[in-house]
Amino acid sequence: MKKFFSLAIIVLTVFTFVGCGQQVQEVNVPVKDIVEDIKTQIAEDMKAGGVKEESIKDGKLPGYMETDLTAEEAQGPMLELFNMEDIEEGIILQQMRNIRSDLIIVVKAKDESKVDSIKSSLEKIKEGQDNVWSQYLPDQYEKVKNNITLANGKYLVYITYDSPEKLEEIFVNALK
Repeated sequence: MKKFFSLAIIVLTVFTFVGCGQQVQEVNVPVKDIVEDIKTQIAEDMKAGGVKEESIKDGKLPGYMETDLTAEEAQGPMLELFNMEDIEEGIILQQMRNIRSDLIIVVKAKDESKVDSIKSSLEKIKEGQDNVWSQYLPDQYEKVKNNITLANGKYLVYITYDSPEKLEEIFVNALK
C-alpha cells in the first residue's frame, strides 16, 4: 500500500510540473517591425554623427535604400542569391552609395526547415562583401569582418554596420 501511495504521489508530482511548465509559443513578429526598430537605432547613430534631424523624415534614412524581398517589383543581384520559396518576409536595408558597406538583412523563413538555405544565401552575400571591400576601402572592410549573422527560430539577421552589436540586441529583444 505504501508503494502504491508513493507511486501515486510521484506521478501526481510529475504531472503537476508538466502541467505548470511554460508552453513554448512560436514567436510571430513582423519583419517590418524589427526593421523599423533597427532604423530607429541607425537614425540615432546618424544624429550622433552630425546628421541633422530634419534629414531623417517619415522613417526614411538618408543614403539608405530599403528592399522588400517578397515584393514582386523587387530586383537586384542580391535577390538572386535567395530561393524566394523559402522566405515568408524579408527586408534589405543598405547604403545607396558604394562608399559604405552597411548592409542589414532581416528574413523570416516560411518554416524552420528553410533556415539553412537562407543561411547559405547570407554566407554568399558575406563572401561577396568580403571580395568587394577587401579590395576597396579598408575601414569599410573592417565592418564586413565584424559582420554578425544570427538565426533565432525562423528569423535570421545579417548585419554589416559600424556597431553591429546594437542592431543584434534589437533583433534578439524583438524575438523574446
